[in-house]
Amino acid sequence: MMATLFRMIAATTICLTVSACIALAEEPVRVVGTVSPLSDIVRKIGGKHVVVSTVLAQGTCPSEYVFHEHHLGKMKNTDLVIRIGEGADPWSDRLIAAAPGVMVINAARREDLAVSSRYTGQSEPVSAGSSLPQLYVWLDPRIVRDRIAPAILQALIELRPARGAEFKSNSRRLFFELTKMDNETGALLAQMPQKPFFTQTGAWNFFFNHYGLSPVEVIESDEKSDISAERMVKIIAKGRLEGVHLIFRSHRPPSRSLVQISRKLDAAIIPLGVMGSEHPGVTGSSYLEMMQTNIKKLLLAFH
Repeated sequence: MMATLFRMIAATTICLTVSACIALAEEPVRVVGTVSPLSDIVRKIGGKHVVVSTVLAQGTCPSEYVFHEHHLGKMKNTDLVIRIGEGADPWSDRLIAAAPGVMVINAARREDLAVSSRYTGQSEPVSAGSSLPQLYVWLDPRIVRDRIAPAILQALIELRPARGAEFKSNSRRLFFELTKMDNETGALLAQMPQKPFFTQTGAWNFFFNHYGLSPVEVIESDEKSDISAERMVKIIAKGRLEGVHLIFRSHRPPSRSLVQISRKLDAAIIPLGVMGSEHPGVTGSSYLEMMQTNIKKLLLAFH
């Protein structure tokens, strides 16, 4: 009798344990991304097994974001946070603090600060927490493929081991898509003459760094300030000397100074998205679409 009772208890315990494991496996991973490109990369790997919410609206710059307490509600039952990191979205610390024990992925690394500094004309590397660095690392497809995507894959497998095979399959697909885009872009750029160009901000510095492109000047060193009349005169003189007829702008509308510079140099202003869907008809709704559309515009400008 006792043996039968023990067997019944053991069987019930096993059933409850299995049921709990199945329930956990079926529950989607709840993810909060600070910016839409990073959120979309998570969706590419997680597929139907992730529910992702994004703090910043598409097209909003991290340095322009004003923290609202209601965003703390996004953290309820959150399993994973993916943010830029290294001081580029410092307000995300408050989100993470609202969910003790939540897993966190930082897309940027300390070495990325040096790249950001070089393209914004600063003599010393920017430090986390200073004037917000433009660490749009996802604009380098190699960084996404070799660093960000593997970190996401590892985190999702740790959170839902039973879905590991699906996550790996999605990750392989993204790997091949990024590799194809990277190889094609590199090959096409290598065939084109190097045209001198300005950029509005250093937002695309990681893309330029990867493909060996170097702007003659980054016109606005950060995303909040315009330039002085004295500096504008110097920029125009430099543009004429170097033969600049291209200016790439990012998520911000062209400032009055930028428009004046373009007119003086007879230079075309080409908008390139960085945060997703900033410019209707220019960027797509997903990370890959945004990159492909922007690359096409950049290649046409260099042609």
